[in-house]
Amino acid sequence: MKPTHYFAILIRLFAIALVIYTVRQSSVLVEVLTSGGIQDYGVPAGFAWVSVLCPLVVALLLWFFPMTVSASIIRPELDQPIEPMSAPSILTVLVLAIGLYVLYFAISDTVYWLTLWQMSGDKYSESTLYLGGESKAAMVTTVVELLLAVLLVARARTVSGLMLNLTR
Repeated sequence: MKPTHYFAILIRLFAIALVIYTVRQSSVLVEVLTSGGIQDYGVPAGFAWVSVLCPLVVALLLWFFPMTVSASIIRPELDQPIEPMSAPSILTVLVLAIGLYVLYFAISDTVYWLTLWQMSGDKYSESTLYLGGESKAAMVTTVVELLLAVLLVARARTVSGLMLNLTR
């Protein structure tokens, strides 16, 4: 097996995690469809549908096209048949795994904060949700977390190379 095959397996595991997240997020959709909002806050049904369908569509794409995604991330010079894997290749796959793990939580946190942000600006509700300084700081932290996860996935080879450079 080549590194793209191993990474494709990780991508499918990530797709499974996204489906599990979608199942959790579907409770919001059910609440919006049955009561017209979330805990007496008016939320458009379209927003609830998007928060469920976006992760589901991404999960389906990742499930059906893991080799395409894997081949686009792992460079061709790294994609050699593995007898024993070299340390940089193993480390690159591990950094990618950590990046995908962090990306999963960053995406779920982003959907959570977008939902709360949309609810806080609802002008048609009698009582709007107040987002204090702590919530805004958590939103900024989520953006940084999302950027770091994308950086880890996009630059896993560079990060693993820096980790192996121990002679400084």
